Amino acid sequence: MLTGAPRGVALADLLADRVNWVTGGATPEPADTTVLVVLRELDPAGLAAGAARFAGGLGTAEADRWRRSWTRTVFLFGDPVNLRPGDVRRSAGGAAWLGPFTGTHRPGPVRLLRPVTGRLPKLPDGTTGRPLWIATAGLSLVDYLVHLHHTVAEAVLLDRLDPDEPLRLLHRPDLDPAGLGAAAYARVLPGPGGALRPYTWLSEIS
Repeated sequence: MLTGAPRGVALADLLADRVNWVTGGATPEPADTTVLVVLRELDPAGLAAGAARFAGGLGTAEADRWRRSWTRTVFLFGDPVNLRPGDVRRSAGGAAWLGPFTGTHRPGPVRLLRPVTGRLPKLPDGTTGRPLWIATAGLSLVDYLVHLHHTVAEAVLLDRLDPDEPLRLLHRPDLDPAGLGAAAYARVLPGPGGALRPYTWLSEIS
């Protein structure tokens, strides 16, 4: 992030940081890589911790493919204990991770689970760990889960977050980078009006 730079310039740099990591200066591969996350209940802190460990457990080839294919994450409601153990890549509390999968392949039992939908409820802030700020205004539940999951996973894959480091989730309607300090990683995308918006902001220090 450029210290003292106008807000639009700083956000553009953070977006470029992510795009350059994904593409490596080349055309990205088709988005045919998918990770499935089965949730028994909504537990953002547990999801963040599990996502970090899931990403930390990816092999080199899997991590590289995640980067180059703009990997999608699909969230499903269900009880992870009902999944076949051989299908589960990582489990944590009430969540389980399956994949990454390429193409249209999905484990049979997962096809019976319903996708996560609905409105985002009011969420409490965490109390300990490195701050991870999340903008919530205008987000559906699945939007929130996608931003949270990809921020954590990509920060781990970029070696900007240790898979076992605790995070403190802090929720605000919108984020003002001027008051958040330097970012180890941020998820910056065009908002509904087209202007760049920071959806997440992982602080450099606790």
